[in-house]
Amino acid sequence: MSARGRRRMLGGVAGTLLLIGVGLTPPAQVTDAAFTDREYSTATFGAFTVPVPTITSCTTVNNGLGIFQSVTLVWTSPYPATGVSLTLTQGATTATVPAANITTTGPAAGGVYTHTAVLTQGLLASLLTNLLGSTTTMTARNLLVGTTWVSAGATRQLAVGALGVGSSCT
Repeated sequence: MSARGRRRMLGGVAGTLLLIGVGLTPPAQVTDAAFTDREYSTATFGAFTVPVPTITSCTTVNNGLGIFQSVTLVWTSPYPATGVSLTLTQGATTATVPAANITTTGPAAGGVYTHTAVLTQGLLASLLTNLLGSTTTMTARNLLVGTTWVSAGATRQLAVGALGVGSSCT
């Protein structure tokens, strides 16, 4: 056999062995990718609620003739002056009491602040119309500073008699 014939024979044997090796190789395994599996989870969580302030007193002052002069509303809150608001509602009109008219002391033990608003007849008349012979709802709320979260309101009713004679806070 010539050298050329031996190379052809060797090439044929190598090709035959290659085909036998491919035939003996196991087939590829079918798999599911992990990201196609459905995953379920459960958890429990609670939401924060801004606490409602606590009104501790509401006092009216009438002059010697019984004519309404002022009302003092005192409430406690875990928030400082920047975290509270006081609104007045009379009929369809609502006004916010300026922060300058609310004084704050504290915090006392337990981190509680005391807020006091003294609303004179003049201040009330400038915020609301028809103060004489009317009922005004005073609502104190806590505000979570830096958010739009507001607590439910704590309210008291200021009733002023006709012509300003007699007043009560309930």
